[in-house]
Amino acid sequence: MSEAFISIRGLKKNFGKNEVLKGVDLDVKEGEKVIIMGSSGSGKSTLLRCMNRLEKSDKGIMVFDQHTIDLGHWTKKDIRYVRSNSSMVFQGYNLFKHMTVLENVMEGLVQCKGIPKAEAKDIAIHYLEKVGLSERLDYYPSALSGGQQQRGAIARALALKPKAVFFDEPTSALDPELVAEVLSVMEKIAEEGVTMIVVTHEVGFARDIADKVVFMDKGVICEEGKPEQILYYPRNDRTKEFLNLIA
Repeated sequence: MSEAFISIRGLKKNFGKNEVLKGVDLDVKEGEKVIIMGSSGSGKSTLLRCMNRLEKSDKGIMVFDQHTIDLGHWTKKDIRYVRSNSSMVFQGYNLFKHMTVLENVMEGLVQCKGIPKAEAKDIAIHYLEKVGLSERLDYYPSALSGGQQQRGAIARALALKPKAVFFDEPTSALDPELVAEVLSVMEKIAEEGVTMIVVTHEVGFARDIADKVVFMDKGVICEEGKPEQILYYPRNDRTKEFLNLIA
């Protein structure tokens, strides 16, 4: 294993007879911004979900911040460790509809971290201000645009002060005009040194913030490297085809 903050070796995942991940190896350094790209069905979102046990892997080893995990046999301690040190931002926002955006951000602080409500409120307001929602604190998700809801979800993830944040296609459910506001917030997060692993098709975002771009196809990593190398001078034919299609 390398001295990476997150190091994965031999990750395999089947859905029935469909082999979705075929022995994936991946290293992510502390503070690194890793962008995972690939066509639909390539395994990129499954990889992300296997890293925090939202999907159960069949085989593999992961070292997460010096904590070694058998990915085929997670313990409750393993799950608690990874989830208490990471956050996930989904493409579907996943805000509680019966709570205001402020209450949504406070919920994890109170229930998972045991922080008193008054303190949790101050923390939540701080992070909602960071994502530009200071004037929407008492709004319910139904009264917010998709972009505002996603920014609320990002504030919720950051408020927990994770060591790593996983983003699973955070802009794919948004109308095109709302994508830029979410990417702008994510760029600001990147500047703060948080470890980020982002599944996305946003080439411009990858070019601007990535330390490393990973391209996946049919359950394997075909190519990885600096963004200028992968995005402008790809060596793998599948990478070239994919980038030509979304250009």
